[in-house]
Amino acid sequence: MHLFDDIRFEARTLVKNPGFTIVAVIALAFGIGVNATVFTITNAVLFKGQPFDRNDRMLYITTRNTNRNNQRGNVSYPDFRDWRAIAKSFSGLAGFQGARLNLADTDNPPDQFVAARVTANLFRVAGPKPLMGRDFTEEDEKVGAQPTALLGYGLWDRRYGKDPSIVGKTIRVNEVATTVIGVMPRGFTFPADAELWVTLTPIPAVDKREARNMIVTGRMRDDATPESVRSEMSTITHNLELAYPNTNQGIRADIMTFNDLFLGPDFRNLFLAMMGAVAFVLLIACANVANMMLARAAGRSREISVRIALGAGRWHIIRQLLIESLILSSASGILGGGIGVLGAHAFDVAVIPFGKPQWIDFSMDYRVLIYLVALSLLTSVLFGLAPALRLSRLDVNSTIKDGGRGATIGRRGKHLSAVLVVAEMALAVILLAGAGLFIRSFLNIYHASLGVNTSNVMTFRLNLPDAKYAKPDDKISFHDRLKSRPQSVPGVDSVAIATTMPTGGSMNFPYELEGVPPADAKQRQQLQAVVISPDFFRVWQVPLLQGRFLSESDNASSPPVLVVNQYFANKFWAGQDPVGKRLRLFEGNDPQPWSTVVGVIPNIVQNDVTPNQFDPVIYLPFRQKPMGGVAIMARTRVPPGTVAIALRKEVQNVDSNMPIFNLWTMEERLERNYWFYRVMSALFGIFAGVALMLASVGLYAVIANSVSQRTQELGVRMAVGASARDILQLVFAEGMRQLVLGLVIGLTGAFLVTRVLRTFLVQVSPSDPATLGFSCAVLTLAAILGCFIPARRAMRVDPVVALHYE
Repeated sequence: MHLFDDIRFEARTLVKNPGFTIVAVIALAFGIGVNATVFTITNAVLFKGQPFDRNDRMLYITTRNTNRNNQRGNVSYPDFRDWRAIAKSFSGLAGFQGARLNLADTDNPPDQFVAARVTANLFRVAGPKPLMGRDFTEEDEKVGAQPTALLGYGLWDRRYGKDPSIVGKTIRVNEVATTVIGVMPRGFTFPADAELWVTLTPIPAVDKREARNMIVTGRMRDDATPESVRSEMSTITHNLELAYPNTNQGIRADIMTFNDLFLGPDFRNLFLAMMGAVAFVLLIACANVANMMLARAAGRSREISVRIALGAGRWHIIRQLLIESLILSSASGILGGGIGVLGAHAFDVAVIPFGKPQWIDFSMDYRVLIYLVALSLLTSVLFGLAPALRLSRLDVNSTIKDGGRGATIGRRGKHLSAVLVVAEMALAVILLAGAGLFIRSFLNIYHASLGVNTSNVMTFRLNLPDAKYAKPDDKISFHDRLKSRPQSVPGVDSVAIATTMPTGGSMNFPYELEGVPPADAKQRQQLQAVVISPDFFRVWQVPLLQGRFLSESDNASSPPVLVVNQYFANKFWAGQDPVGKRLRLFEGNDPQPWSTVVGVIPNIVQNDVTPNQFDPVIYLPFRQKPMGGVAIMARTRVPPGTVAIALRKEVQNVDSNMPIFNLWTMEERLERNYWFYRVMSALFGIFAGVALMLASVGLYAVIANSVSQRTQELGVRMAVGASARDILQLVFAEGMRQLVLGLVIGLTGAFLVTRVLRTFLVQVSPSDPATLGFSCAVLTLAAILGCFIPARRAMRVDPVVALHYE
């Protein structure tokens, strides 16, 4: 009953002080809200957002080559088959590889979908079962079997209107007649956002130990651990190395969790950094409210003293004050939970256009609710304990004798208040520095030169299925027919073909240079290559530095040629004329004919979407190395978006079953590349803005309270001749001391904490002086404003009134 009485009393007290209550609840709600938002996002990605039940028992296996500096790679089908037969730590092993597959049928236009080729047992190993129809069987993956497919729920809904009769029907996947055998449950996609699955059949091109193009996943047995799996797989791969030295030399199994494979340690560290950032925001909010309660303690000192004099024990006073804190934090937790829901929804809306996997769900679950409750309880202790302890130690006699006039929180209370302000300033500096580094990185990316002119270029991709375009001449013929059609579209200036576009990556080939002693085949290095049509450099408006561009005459019947970028030329032939030099590529261990360098072009950012660095890249003529999967790019004289429909139509005129995908302008494509930095900059900017606001308000509150308590002192000073300027300096000196100390501590912390962001920074150091200096300047301006308002009030004190101040 005493507890309920305390709750009712403190609730009435808070209602009677609406100004204090509203400000405290709002400050804490911001701190709790941003924490709830980030934890909801982190929970969705790192814990909840995984596609299989008991995902902690699923491991993913790729390979690394110890002979090539632990270069990452995938797994070959023969190695997978041996692992599955030998490994005892798994209840089952399965394999998959990502793909984009063309889908066509009689009732819908052709389209391309993110898909996966999987071994027949993948879903039995992983757990999910088809919503309707059946799963793959071992018969489905045999060479020569009738091709079968499973559809994702979303694909089934969008394309077939949830027609249950789709099971058993025949569709065309990459121009191959394929029977639909089932539909997977709603929301299930794997890997990433794949929603179409076909069997990974061990055809001769796949069934080679050197053809490492699949990822293996397995469910551990109940008595197995990741450590025991690593030990067993190490033994198995060592034995395979001894049995197959030509293909498996240096090949080791790399055991990973789901997050290791699909996110990597850098992203995990980023989420931890975000959690740290919002923890700082919450600490600032708690320090703010603690200072408000310390200031409020002066007004409650007589009340508390009377209650102690009437027999209230110290623990009862502390309990009652902590109940007040708990009421505030509970109200803030409810409001902060609402902010968290809105924040997570806003983040979801921001990332959906950029390919968020469907199984990542940013809604709150029991983990978030537990976190929210625990955070609210912790918050009440953080901001409520210190003021409660201070009030429970009041000098009852002096406070009652004084009648409450001029009551203060005491010297120790003032010191504690100053310490809290310094902490707020220090944490705000760290957050401002982190936000500044992300913003500078984004600006560096946005303004970086890619080596090409990205304006007025329309791009899209297509894949020529091997079933219809099996021969090199078939691919060349298709693109010859296609090239003339887009160029006839009004407003199109030039059209080119390439395996990838700038910032879109490249192919890797082992190579050797003429005149350089050849390396051992197992340690042969690789270079980056892009296959292009002759107009590639014209579309991107890239000038020629030496030699000549590629031409239509560079075909299969002419000597092999290539163009290199300046970085390649400087790296391998520094001080020499690269034109006329020769190198040759290898496909597997098979050497290709020697190719002659015919030209040198400036560096183009090819592999790094951040454009942080250039790589040595070679450019090969499409007619000498035709590829099925290519990008088409068209430079226009009109806004490129206006020709998108016409370009799609021209492709359909060449092949009515040929879908195109990623139909974007180059600016849109770059925007998709850089969305992560833009979103992270916005998030850290919001955190820093909230921290700056709270820290500034906190400093203002402390200085204002100090001026209020020193009214008599200031009146005396002015009565004996102190000028308004003297009073201004006096008030500012108090605030600036706390600011300077906070800046020193904050800069030291920023030097240490921002190291966590190093991986995500682009052309800016974690200890960048400009960013740190700007952060300090912003906080200083906010602090000056926070000091100026109380200082101005102090300058207007009437000495006569002040000397009678009570």
